[in-house]
Parts: sequence; C-alpha cells; structure tokens
Amino acid sequence: MPTAHANGIDIWYERLGPDDPQRLPLVLTHGFAGPSRQWRPELLPLAEKRPLLLYDVRGHDRTTVPSNPADYSLPVFAADLAALLKAIGIERAHIAGNSMGGAIAYMTAVTAPMRTRSIVLVAPGGLGRDVAFFLRACSLPGFGLVARLPRPRGAARNVLRTCFYDARRITPELYEEAERYGNSSFPEFVRALSAGVGIRGVRRSLREAWVARSALYTGPALVVWGREDFVLPLRHLADVHATLRQAQVALIDHCGHMPQAERPDEFLAATLPFLDQAEQAAAA
Repeated sequence: MPTAHANGIDIWYERLGPDDPQRLPLVLTHGFAGPSRQWRPELLPLAEKRPLLLYDVRGHDRTTVPSNPADYSLPVFAADLAALLKAIGIERAHIAGNSMGGAIAYMTAVTAPMRTRSIVLVAPGGLGRDVAFFLRACSLPGFGLVARLPRPRGAARNVLRTCFYDARRITPELYEEAERYGNSSFPEFVRALSAGVGIRGVRRSLREAWVARSALYTGPALVVWGREDFVLPLRHLADVHATLRQAQVALIDHCGHMPQAERPDEFLAATLPFLDQAEQAAAA
C-alpha cells in the first residue's frame, strides 16, 4: 500500500471506490487506538457510491510514530491530513471521523476550509469536556510507564466492547483487529490521549481554543451519535451543536460509540443523502 511524505512524516493511505470526477472523495478518519481498518464494516456500500480515502493517523499502525510527545496534538493531526490531501492531489474532500477522528475532521475544516466540502462528525471527541473514566485515568502521572507493561490478552477486546451498546454486533474481524493492534499500540494510545485529556476530562484550555475557531468553517456538517454511547455521552451533543450551529443531527437508537460499525445501515442512511446534498448545494 502507498505512503505519502506529508508534514514531515510518512502517512499510509489507501484509495477505494470508483474514479468518478463528478464526486469528491470521502476521507475516513479513525479514532484513538484504532487504525483505518476500523471503518471496514461499511466500506463496501460506501465504496460502491463514491471515492474513498483511508489513512492511518500519525503514531497509528503504518504511519510514522513521532518521537516528540508534543507532536500528538489536534492541530498537528489536522495539518497532517491537509498536507496528505495536497501531496496526493486532492483539492477538496468530504471529511468524516469517529471519536478522535471527528475532532480531527473538525480541526481540518476550521484550519483548511478550502479543502473541506463537508464534515461528518461521528461521536466526535474534544467538543464536550467529559469522557469515560477509563480514558481520563490514562492521563494520571506514571500511567505512560504502566502502559508499557504486558496487558492481559483480553484487554483490547474488553475496550472494544465498551464502544458498543450490543456487543453481539462486534464482528470477528473487529475482535481480531483489536487484538492485533490494540495491545501493541497501547503506549502510543496513552501518549496521544494525554495530549488532550486530563483527569477532569478534555483539557479546558485546549477545548476553548478549538471551539473559538468554529466561525472559520461555515460549510455543511452532519453529527451522528449513538443514543447509548458510554464513551462520549450523548449530552456532548449540546456542546457540538453550539459550536457548529449549521450542523444536521442524526441520532441512532440502540447504538454505542461506533455507529458506523454497530449500526452501519442506519449510519449510511444518514450519511449518504447528506453527502449528496452537500455536493448538490456546491454545484448550485
């Protein structure tokens, strides 16, 4: 698979779907401790409709792991994506992201609005303050050292279950991916998470700086959330909607933190018409 040198690192990416000049590509941005493969359950129907771009965020899987902890920040992640789009010749795209990936999509939109046709924020992190305790605990002093110790074999599977309302909907492929990647990547996960999350939740100064930029993006936005999200609770929606007042909202019943994986049909039913409308509005 190809890599592109962008923003000083080598970024792994993959392009799927039809080569259709009439449709802008949809970028799929993953969350913490989950490489681009976490989007796999819904790739087939998406790839039948439009061009797709998947990539691994810095420090994840096949993309460069930075040596400086300061390189794990939302503005840097957004700069990576903007640089990747430029490096591979994509002038403008729809950008979707789940969890941390939603925060990256938002930050890319407000820092590179000319490259952003629309954004799809799937249970996005960073725009509300509170997060699950097991994530806040990762910011405790010394936890970075603990993260390097061997983890129980089932640890990654247990974390994956917290992202679902109904764990029976977790596919064998997702469990396999969690075990393949989740345990080995845990130290990098802790470093990346600690850059934006403290014991009280999302760091206030960072969140205020992110939200202050919201007026820089006025394009189409869709927020998708599972009503039973235990990682980033639905009450965050009020903060997100206050930040992006133009955003449409799709709530999915009986669904946790990863709607694209747990309820792919409902996710696509909300997302595909939104993308079409965004392109029709641009053409008009």
